[in-house]
Amino acid sequence: MTVKSLSVFDEYDNDFLYCEAIIKKHSKNFHTAFSQLPKDKARAVYAVYAFCRRADDAVDEKQDPLLIEAMKKRLEEMQKQVSDDAIDLPQAVKEEDPDEAIWRALTLSFQQFDLQFQPFFDLLVGQKQDLDFQQPTSEKELSDYSYYVAGSVGLMLLPILSQAATAIQEPAIKLGEAMQRTNILRDIGEDLRMGRIYLPQTVLAQFNLSREALASGNQNQQFIEMWEHEAQLAETLYQESFVMMPQIDEDCREALLAAALIYREILTVIRKNNYQVFAEKTAVPKQRKIQLLFTAKKMLRQERWEG
Repeated sequence: MTVKSLSVFDEYDNDFLYCEAIIKKHSKNFHTAFSQLPKDKARAVYAVYAFCRRADDAVDEKQDPLLIEAMKKRLEEMQKQVSDDAIDLPQAVKEEDPDEAIWRALTLSFQQFDLQFQPFFDLLVGQKQDLDFQQPTSEKELSDYSYYVAGSVGLMLLPILSQAATAIQEPAIKLGEAMQRTNILRDIGEDLRMGRIYLPQTVLAQFNLSREALASGNQNQQFIEMWEHEAQLAETLYQESFVMMPQIDEDCREALLAAALIYREILTVIRKNNYQVFAEKTAVPKQRKIQLLFTAKKMLRQERWEG
């Protein structure tokens, strides 16, 4: 795939800055990593992230299915425009919905990087599942859900990060699932307060943990063993995803690998904090993120993917 001229991105710099502000606010981990990308690739990633964030907000903050339907309709309109090659992007106007900046930035990203629409629609399917939340019964159900809300994001980003996108979809999905499972293990307490348990029923039963025991916030041995069981599944997915690195564009490898290493580090920090996932949200310290950026550089120099 030959990427078209990216100079048009500069004409809409304020739109991309708006998207970047969203990722800075909501995911310092991703911003630390993806800010290492070439400027226009980073801008496109920010636009994708902003879209995903707004879908997430529609569910977690506003709990409004109409907002998800509106995003779906807007995406369908964009798909028709792109397929007809009839895109006309107006400049920002006063008093408009500020999120129009996201749609302009996203439209430009579709034009320049041949993004695929299906993963964006899939993400909205996953968000609708959260509106009518049902605890997964099995690991298979959790994996399916994780594809819709996170594996799909891996597919969204691939055309920005690789000219061999179609060849590495499976490991990209695995990286998304690994990150989603990390989120679940980090946010157990927060999710409980929202009335959600993403840990599969079969897994809780395997470790003799009832819903009530989980809600008690007791980090006993049963809980730790269950948490480690799930963490090891996530870590295996991270490792399996690294096989795609040689087919990621050379100017994107460091950023993507750093994103994976920083996100995986959340699991290590939770262990160091004695599995405290009920009262506070775990964050990777800034200094450790910097160290992991250097780790990513070293792994790439050595072509070593076991991390």
